[in-house]
Amino acid sequence: MASSSGTSYSSPSDEDMKARLERKRRRMDSNRESARRSRMRKRKQLEDLTAEVDQLKAGRNAALTALATVNQHYIAVEAENCVLRTQHGELSNRLHAMNEIINYMNGINNNNINNPNGFDPLYNGLGSGLGFDTNPWSVSGGVSLHPLMASGDLFQCY
Repeated sequence: MASSSGTSYSSPSDEDMKARLERKRRRMDSNRESARRSRMRKRKQLEDLTAEVDQLKAGRNAALTALATVNQHYIAVEAENCVLRTQHGELSNRLHAMNEIINYMNGINNNNINNPNGFDPLYNGLGSGLGFDTNPWSVSGGVSLHPLMASGDLFQCY
């Protein structure tokens, strides 16, 4: 066919049409395959993320269980610590009272040295003549009493 401008235009041949259709079919097949691979990648990624979520949930549950156990141990230790602090206070008070008694009794022994008659104004001399010291806290052999000292193993729990 001739055009009015004088150039000729030819229609596509059957072979060209077949080649174009073949390229189009290959492109469509390639696009389908690419879409299929993309869907598979997304499905695999979703499965991996789901497995990771399950793993993280299991780890979280294990951590919560461990935390609950540690909390129970903490509460038990805190209660025991409270009991031990109370016992420490009571024993400290008793130790202080015993030291005051010993200090007082050592003072009486020193007074007896200064008072050769053995008269103790605290006892009004009631013990004299009965065959024992007027000071019931005195230790035989002239050993003076020393303050009591607490040791660390006194407070150990078994």
